[in-house]
Amino acid sequence: MDKNSTLYQLMGMRMNGIMNGITEQDEDYQALLQEVDKCSGSLESLHLPEETMKLIDRYVSEYNAIGSRYGMLAYMLGFSDCRELLLDPARPGKEALADGLL
Repeated sequence: MDKNSTLYQLMGMRMNGIMNGITEQDEDYQALLQEVDKCSGSLESLHLPEETMKLIDRYVSEYNAIGSRYGMLAYMLGFSDCRELLLDPARPGKEALADGLL
């Protein structure tokens, strides 16, 4: 995917500039953060070896990266779908959206 595309740049602006405010106000997001904090506290109380804690941290970080990337792709797909609907209305027999995102 072209990281210099208009869609990619727009996503970056929206995600980095506006999402923080949205997540601060979202009750579900805040509840999830509280659950993460509880789990983190429980994990720390186990006093696991540093190597084990680093492995767990790396695992969680990589898993979060997957979720984050999935969200980015879903955002861009939704935006691309809207673009397609507005600029290239459905034609009979058309089954899929055009290849590529903006």
